[in-house]
Amino acid sequence: MRKAFLIIVLSTLITACGDQNIVNNIKLIQTVGYDAARNGIQSAALITNYEEVGKTKLEFFVTESNSMYDSMPRLNTKLDFPIEYGQLRMALFGETFARKGIETAITSLIRDPKISLRTHLGVADRDALEILNVTENKRDPYFLFDMIKQNIRSGNFPLTNLHVTFFNFFGEGRDVFLPYFTVEHGEIKIDGLALFKGDKFKTKISIREAFLLKMLLENSKNGSIMVPVRGPNQNRGDYFLMNSIGSKSTFKVISIGPPACVSIHLKLDAQVRDVPKWINLASKDQRVWLEKMMEAYFEKEIQKFVSLCKRNNVDPVGFGDLIRSRSYKWDDRDFQDHYEALKTTVSVNVTIVQTGR
Repeated sequence: MRKAFLIIVLSTLITACGDQNIVNNIKLIQTVGYDAARNGIQSAALITNYEEVGKTKLEFFVTESNSMYDSMPRLNTKLDFPIEYGQLRMALFGETFARKGIETAITSLIRDPKISLRTHLGVADRDALEILNVTENKRDPYFLFDMIKQNIRSGNFPLTNLHVTFFNFFGEGRDVFLPYFTVEHGEIKIDGLALFKGDKFKTKISIREAFLLKMLLENSKNGSIMVPVRGPNQNRGDYFLMNSIGSKSTFKVISIGPPACVSIHLKLDAQVRDVPKWINLASKDQRVWLEKMMEAYFEKEIQKFVSLCKRNNVDPVGFGDLIRSRSYKWDDRDFQDHYEALKTTVSVNVTIVQTGR
């Protein structure tokens, strides 16, 4: 009884210590955007105004400042209530801003204890302000956040958020990747991933290549890709849709080099749909043939993706971190000097577990 009483008293004291704010007396920022400006940084914020129960209104504010750290105090001078960041879920960088470097933005966000590590980051193919203007019309402050979350959970995107970005940025032998946004026919679209070198945006990859990265980094469950296929007597190629039921990748360091050599093995369980009529999936021989064809295809595509990363000197897979874990004398500069000469062997094992018919 004494222990129970003590716990109740302490719990009461702890809960009494938290700051309490009335929603109508603060401005909750859900999405922010950063662009390069002539004299510094242009910052934009989407803020929800809770007018009455069950009804909200989005407000849009823009300001310019000399420094990232000064942007929010300047923004605060335009508001009638103080800013709160506890509901921030999305930070979008304009392409010019991202090419100059996002380190200050990342460190500023990660240091604020009120900002969740599940906050998503992204890069726009234009000024972030243009994307946010389209978002404002959706009347949903979490629209970009929900787009990313949905494409990670049920699409081709590997897991990425503020926590993952922080780990990739400050971890040795790894590089940052973020969702890449564009506008198509007046609608916002995720058009692949932005790959970084250090804190600077270096190149962009397609959604198709994002799926390959997802298979290399984690379970690619629910991802999908159109796979080309051509029969022995076919003059032209066909395509079919492959959905990933699940995958597992295994990396083995063959040699720490330089240049290093890494073996990649991928096990993929797949569902195939909308296959050409000349393929009979009821036939075990044709199903085995299709599995072998898919294995050869993914081995080739993964090698092409690794070559793309090496040409652009970006390492979203984390080969450097893998080599570092196997070598007591690993040196980042030495690895970077020999990164393009990195050798990889890829083997893929595909099992068709569902035919979609």
